[in-house]
Amino acid sequence: MKTDRKKIKENNRFKKLSDYIMTFAFLYSSFICFSAAAEKWEEDKILAIIILICGLFSFLAIFRWQVASIILFFKSRNK
Repeated sequence: MKTDRKKIKENNRFKKLSDYIMTFAFLYSSFICFSAAAEKWEEDKILAIIILICGLFSFLAIFRWQVASIILFFKSRNK
C-alpha cells in the first residue's frame, strides 16, 4: 500500500510541474502573439486582429483552472 501512495504522490509532483510548464508556455506564446500583432498592425490589420485574438485565447489559457472553477460555480448555482 505504501508504494502505491508513493507513486501517486510522485505523479502529482510531475503533474504540478507539467502544469507550471504549460502555464509558462501559454504565457510565452501570448507575449509572442501580442508582439507579432503589434508589428503587423500598420501593414495588415486583419492579420493583426487574428493574431491578437489568438494571443488573447493563449492568455486566457493561463487562467484555465480559475475559469473552470467559475463555470462550475455558475453551473451548480443554476441547478
